[in-house]
Amino acid sequence: MNNIKIYVAHSENLYGVKQTMKEHCFGVGKFMRHFSLSELYADLYEYCGHIHDIGKYSHAFQRHISGESIKTKHSIYGAMYAQDNSLMEVAFPVFGHHSGLPDNPEMRQAIDAERNADDGTYSEILTNWKNDTQNAIRNLDDTAFRNLSDILLQELFVRMLFSALVDADSLDTERHFQEAKFLTRKTRAFDPAKLLEKLQRKFDSFDNDSKKKELKINRLRNEVRLYAESKANHHQGFFSLTLPTGLGKTLCSINWALHHAQNHPNIKRIIIVLPFINIIDQTADELKKIFNDGGKDDSVLEHHSNVIYAKEGGCEECNPKQLATENWDYPIIITTSVQFFESLFSNKRSACRKLHNIQDSIIIFDEIQTLPMNVTEPTLVMLDNLQKLCRCSILFCTATQPDFEARDGFRGIHIEPLVANPKRVFEETQRVVYHPLNGYDEMPVSELAETVVKKHVSALVVFNTKKKARMFFEEMRGCGGFTLFHLSTNMCPAHRKQVIKDIRNALENKERIVVSSTQLIEAGVDMDFPAVYRELAPLESIIQSAGRCNREGRAERGDVYLFALTESGQPSKQYRSWAEFANLLYKGNEEKLYTHDFYSFYYRKLVENFGDTDKYKITEDRKRFLFQTVADKYKIIDNNTQPIFVYQYDEKSRELYNRIKDQDYLSRQECQEVSQYCVQVYDNFVKDNSALIGFEQCGISIWYGSYDKDFGLPFKDEFNPVI
Repeated sequence: MNNIKIYVAHSENLYGVKQTMKEHCFGVGKFMRHFSLSELYADLYEYCGHIHDIGKYSHAFQRHISGESIKTKHSIYGAMYAQDNSLMEVAFPVFGHHSGLPDNPEMRQAIDAERNADDGTYSEILTNWKNDTQNAIRNLDDTAFRNLSDILLQELFVRMLFSALVDADSLDTERHFQEAKFLTRKTRAFDPAKLLEKLQRKFDSFDNDSKKKELKINRLRNEVRLYAESKANHHQGFFSLTLPTGLGKTLCSINWALHHAQNHPNIKRIIIVLPFINIIDQTADELKKIFNDGGKDDSVLEHHSNVIYAKEGGCEECNPKQLATENWDYPIIITTSVQFFESLFSNKRSACRKLHNIQDSIIIFDEIQTLPMNVTEPTLVMLDNLQKLCRCSILFCTATQPDFEARDGFRGIHIEPLVANPKRVFEETQRVVYHPLNGYDEMPVSELAETVVKKHVSALVVFNTKKKARMFFEEMRGCGGFTLFHLSTNMCPAHRKQVIKDIRNALENKERIVVSSTQLIEAGVDMDFPAVYRELAPLESIIQSAGRCNREGRAERGDVYLFALTESGQPSKQYRSWAEFANLLYKGNEEKLYTHDFYSFYYRKLVENFGDTDKYKITEDRKRFLFQTVADKYKIIDNNTQPIFVYQYDEKSRELYNRIKDQDYLSRQECQEVSQYCVQVYDNFVKDNSALIGFEQCGISIWYGSYDKDFGLPFKDEFNPVI
């Protein structure tokens, strides 16, 4: 083996060709240089690519790659070499480019243990590497990295370097083994001017629509949009678009973003981050109609569990859009808060691969008030780091903007508003009147039903729990004159989508309907009811529910009724406390609910009285480069649920079940198809109903119990098997 002249990185591909170490490491280095944060760091990025696999120069690995059954490792040796050259920012990505970014102490312990056990392998690796490359790779000066003044900027730099390495390594390996797939990837240029032309055609269609012209609200939408547009030439930073529900935040924000991108040529893409899947479906449909020209010019990429990209040429992975979800190389990306934030704080290879493409982007956060308070501060700190290091502009869009400004005891950010006179905008768009029912004293569900019936108008009634939403629906069954609908997360996504479609059709046809729903309807579901009833809740939920009332301003005022129920039960103790606190602030002064700054005041007081905005001390862990620990702690949704497949929902779900039930594993497309018929359930549900849940060898759980056409999964004591 000592006479080996050619060192192999990867085994034979379809053409019988092996990839040499020089080909792979220099190929990865070239990608890395292209991915660099800036020219200032280009040498460091390229160097990281050059050394990431030097451990493969060992005789043991070369025997392994030639087919011998030998256990070997390679990542740790590149990390050792980086440590020897005082390049710890390189050591982390190289050490974790397969297993994930490690915690600092664990990596150092692993490297120390390898040094103590070294039998000459490390020296052999360096000799073979330098002979093979003829010393072409020089050590470098990392002054640019060390000049980063904030330890948290250095920590984020490591994340970006890791992301670039993972993507570069994956792409170069794919080019060797799956050349056809690699060539399928298409980089689509971000062209703000071209996208603005398409968006302007949409705005022109509004101006030519006589029905919309008549609405005062449309005049105000144009006024708000043009003012925000006038601020697009400002320096990159944090911005807010605080507008009442129904004032066109989506198109206003994308218009500002495209104009902002024209003023900042470094911008490569726009990323739109939304809290809920149902909002994504709606937003994505709207933007694709504007920008995709019926599929001729594809500029919008969705990345979430509901989207399914069709196979091309019989290969699921050869769809360019499916490939783009791996690294976000696309002009406009629409994703979820969970996908965005948990990737940003992740240490895993697949989750982090896309991060380097966040640099030089405009990030639009819709409904930012849904961010859990216990991770608010570390999230804002990370976004501030992202803005400074990666030249991002960040826009918060909501009707209920939290007070994120820095102050004593709260490490916030400075935000520039894009609305000239929010007080006037909120006053001019006051479309509802708030009414307390029964003076906020508790009332039974039966009395609430009587009240709704007596009003003789279509109504949306929003409850804090699924149990109450069902109780009200059952109470309304005997009341004539209304078509009833129910919405909750006990229903699978396919079911909820169909019900939402049916509700919209009924409203369009001016049918008299009553919708009994949980909070899932609050944000992003464009519906317009003359009356909305809302159980007492935290302030953002009340305001969001009210946004479904008289949304288009067709009536002088809509009516929003706030009520408390004798039936006990709240989602959590915190939810109950925040609802009661909000009620204390507006009780007897319901006009406060119309004002633009009331929510910021409420949020500030909430933080002062209840909030621990960095409950898990995540920012301190970031300062210590504890990547695994941070990933374990940071969660947007913190619950113990698992999906179960409702195979009997309809003919399509049954056909899907019959197709996959005997498979050993599911393809990505099949997983996405299955997700449309899944309901998330808690561990105790699985435990209580183990006799009605089966487990297929492909890894999915199957629900064999009954499934109600109105309510979806049944409640306790109603579990009847269907087979």
